[in-house]
Amino acid sequence: MTSPKSVALESFRLIETGDAQLAQRIIAPDFVNQEADDDPDDPERQRPGPAGFLATSQWLRDAFADLRFELEESIAETTAYDGVVMAAATMTGEHVGPINGIEPTGKRIRHKQVHIFRVADGQITHHRAVRDDLGLLLQLGWRPGGRSRALATERPSLVGGVAVFEHEFE
Repeated sequence: MTSPKSVALESFRLIETGDAQLAQRIIAPDFVNQEADDDPDDPERQRPGPAGFLATSQWLRDAFADLRFELEESIAETTAYDGVVMAAATMTGEHVGPINGIEPTGKRIRHKQVHIFRVADGQITHHRAVRDDLGLLLQLGWRPGGRSRALATERPSLVGGVAVFEHEFE
């Protein structure tokens, strides 16, 4: 049987490739991706099991071409068949699709992350992460207060009676 650590680390290849067969093998039917909570407007990413994991994988590949995870270190606390695995990784890629309201910039990114997996009976049941999302946004040109060095225009619009400012980046 494959170790919980091996299963957890395979999930990074799954994100890079979107391999549906691998998803069926390593993602539990009741899998919960706690990190999908950051995008309530995407119900596909909210789904449990392999479908939700694959939706997140597709979302990332749509935003970043040549998506790769450089695994730096990992630790596992396991029994024979289940456990908790933590992995530090750096996600790299080229920003080619919208993400977090930022249109494609063509910039290369390096996004530091720590992932925490629960694995039982050879499948990932739960995932959460600590990510340097501010660092990622800064790499893409976002600046505090909605300002960017590359800010071209600012267009307010009303959404549900609330003024929303959309920023376009060069």
